[in-house]
Amino acid sequence: MTDALKRETAQIEARKAEQELANIKAAQSASARSKATADYIGKIRGKIKGNLVLPPDIKGNPEAIFDVVQLPSGEILSVKLKKSSGHPAYDNAVERAILKSSPLPTPEQGDLFSRRLELKFRPLEE
Repeated sequence: MTDALKRETAQIEARKAEQELANIKAAQSASARSKATADYIGKIRGKIKGNLVLPPDIKGNPEAIFDVVQLPSGEILSVKLKKSSGHPAYDNAVERAILKSSPLPTPEQGDLFSRRLELKFRPLEE
């Protein structure tokens, strides 16, 4: 094998190693961002659940989905029922809890902030 071929082979291997390292770093970054986003949404859901007073007549574990629009300060601008649980009393209780939770917790990393949130609630979920 000539010296030029050895150098070229070494350069190709070095580029492959750099690319693998970049891929690993990107995957770790995405994983960390995903965890931080889940933690942020978890804090929001926790605050809302703390303000939720469940109606006594709920059967099963129906899901209600709400669209929430917020300011960067966490102040809620609007709450809209996107999908009813089928139990109007539960839907209303969740909406009241969301509004009572304003301002919502803000993310530790500012770039995780989302003006629009889709929040799902089930009475038997933690």
